[in-house]
Amino acid sequence: MTVTMTWRHFVRCIVIGCLAFFAIEIYHTFGTIVKAVDLLQTVRSGGSNTGLSVGPFVWRAIKYVLFCAIGGAMVGAALGILSYLFVRPSVAETAQENREGDERDVPEIKPDLGRRFWWTFAGLFLALIVYIHLRMMTLHPALFENSYRWAWFAGSPLWALIVESAGKIVPILLALVLLRKYQYEMAIALRLVSRPLTICLIALLIALAGWWGAKRFAAKPATNTGPNVILIALDSVRPDHLSWKGLRQPYRRPTTPNIDRFLDDAVWFDQAFVPVARTYPSWISVLTGCWPPTHGVRFDLPPREAMFPRVPTLAQAFQQAGYRTAFFLDNTNFAWMEKAVGFDEIVQPPNNAVDFYISSTQPPSILYFYFLNNRFGYLYEPGLRINAAYRSIYRPEYMNREIARFVHRMRYEPKFFQAIHLCSIHVPFCVSHPYSTYFAPSFGPVVNRFGYRPLLEQILMKKKTKEQFSEQETSWIFTQEMNLYDALARSADDNFGAIIDALKTAKRYDNSYVILIADHGENLPEPGLRYRYGSSTHGFFLWGDTDTRIPLAIKFPRRQYAGRRVERLVRSIDIAPTLLESLALPSLEKAEGVSRLPDINGLTEEREHWLYGETGLSSQKFFLKGHLDYEFDTYTDVHEVDSATLKIYKKMRYMPNLVNVKDRMVRTERWKLIFYPMVTEGLSFKTELFDVTTDPNCCNDISTSHPEVVRDLRARLQPFIERDSKEFGTGPLRPTLESGGWLKEE
Repeated sequence: MTVTMTWRHFVRCIVIGCLAFFAIEIYHTFGTIVKAVDLLQTVRSGGSNTGLSVGPFVWRAIKYVLFCAIGGAMVGAALGILSYLFVRPSVAETAQENREGDERDVPEIKPDLGRRFWWTFAGLFLALIVYIHLRMMTLHPALFENSYRWAWFAGSPLWALIVESAGKIVPILLALVLLRKYQYEMAIALRLVSRPLTICLIALLIALAGWWGAKRFAAKPATNTGPNVILIALDSVRPDHLSWKGLRQPYRRPTTPNIDRFLDDAVWFDQAFVPVARTYPSWISVLTGCWPPTHGVRFDLPPREAMFPRVPTLAQAFQQAGYRTAFFLDNTNFAWMEKAVGFDEIVQPPNNAVDFYISSTQPPSILYFYFLNNRFGYLYEPGLRINAAYRSIYRPEYMNREIARFVHRMRYEPKFFQAIHLCSIHVPFCVSHPYSTYFAPSFGPVVNRFGYRPLLEQILMKKKTKEQFSEQETSWIFTQEMNLYDALARSADDNFGAIIDALKTAKRYDNSYVILIADHGENLPEPGLRYRYGSSTHGFFLWGDTDTRIPLAIKFPRRQYAGRRVERLVRSIDIAPTLLESLALPSLEKAEGVSRLPDINGLTEEREHWLYGETGLSSQKFFLKGHLDYEFDTYTDVHEVDSATLKIYKKMRYMPNLVNVKDRMVRTERWKLIFYPMVTEGLSFKTELFDVTTDPNCCNDISTSHPEVVRDLRARLQPFIERDSKEFGTGPLRPTLESGGWLKEE
């Protein structure tokens, strides 16, 4: 009996595959596609027009459609051929049937492909689709809005192992079945190609051995003498969530085992702060040793005219000293680096508005991400590579490899400066395997089990049905957001450990300075806060220290000063002066930070143990009544897109208003003075004073009972206000009349 597969069957398989891919992707992404289209229309209409063209979005949509067509066709064709192999009789089976037919004197039957083929094809296709969904749910559960309902499955290391094993074992079993079925054909084929195949394999082994030997024996000896400088910033990491020697509060968890081992080799600074809790201006403060009003970079996505610091940078100083400099960044949604800042090499995702808007909706494209989120898929969709903007599916190992390759190459450079920024923790707080299995709650399931869900959204959903959260439900949501943060801290720790391992493998760890910092911390839903919790935040207000206080540790070459702790207040602007003095290099021009080597050496100094701070682009939800308001109405109003590069910038014409709306502070080791710009008959400032040793959340203003402290701190803060007033003027004066319901009623 013979069974043949015609072109008609082959085409049907391809068409079914394409239609199935389109149907599945539309089912998963329809809601987010509508949101993305609405968002695009909003930013391109009326006063909100940012100059953003639809062309790149159309091209992305075409690539998406092509993926469904090509991917579905390839899967359909492959499964069609596989189904045909299962239902088609082998030579041995055909011979047996012919013998039985001769004995019974039955005429030969030549059937077409029928139900057996289509049932096999449907079964294989369904099994593949089910496996992909189960695999993606265990790998990236935040892709699925309702995955928290299946937490027993999506967050289980056992089920993740079972699904992964099934994906490897089942294809092997299918291959074994086919090999057994077609063993006669395989034997004939092997006899035909055995001799040429053997010769080719021997030649290949000889070539591989020669290549390995040539690479091993021809390797140049390392010429790097250092000392090198590696500056690693972990976005949004808080020092009180590290597990090293009692830092973790209020209860211990193994959140950072790699960082803990590193800190044993380093100097730890107990009270380290940044002047602004936003990524790009915080980095520029580190690189210049200056306060934001001095270096001029005041916001993420700043105007083109204010993109670069107006003072020299640490990277430029290292370039002049003969260092090879490089910057690595895995998320350009809110910041990117330029070579003009002083970097010879920059590794970062494409900094374009398309990724900004698409990643903001986080489309759950299950098949698209399953097939393309790998080194081969990046050839088709390079925007996914090393791009933490796609938080729910981000794979940090590719950035870790880029960093390791650079370190390996630097063995042949005299010395190098490598700055690294990793966004493992940054909102929207999505956890992937294995971190989705860490710190699971003993209760639940809850709505934010695998991905961040702002409490405000949940409250609004309850209000629609006239329901309210119970105290227990609220506690569950808050606790789970802390669990998400700690799980992502573990992810950031693994990234940090991979960098340290790369340095040790290249034998560059001992002769290098390694600095651990964060660009800022994070405000999390802890009890006793001054504001009603609505979402994880940073840079919106100056109450509390959780978003301005950062981890800071410096490992000196050959473990010099290892194990020391500096308990005094220090600033991120002190890092550059400390490094330059330790390296005996000239200090940065106009630097306002100071070297902390005296503190490290245990000398009691009283100089510069204070901090200037300011907010970034905030929200009237956090403004006091009568606070100076923005002259624009939406976030998109203030931004524009360069049509040539698709880079996003703030509009320069809004800079006076943006700067004047900032809250500002001066903080010492005990006191914090906050200035709020208010509108009465003109622009004035409301002042509040807090004793942060007894009131860390800044809930109780004690300015009237300590006028001398207010006077002293005001004198320190006043020059910053006057500098901004001289540069930007007062701008439009529009008061905020409502507090937005976020402030507790006094």
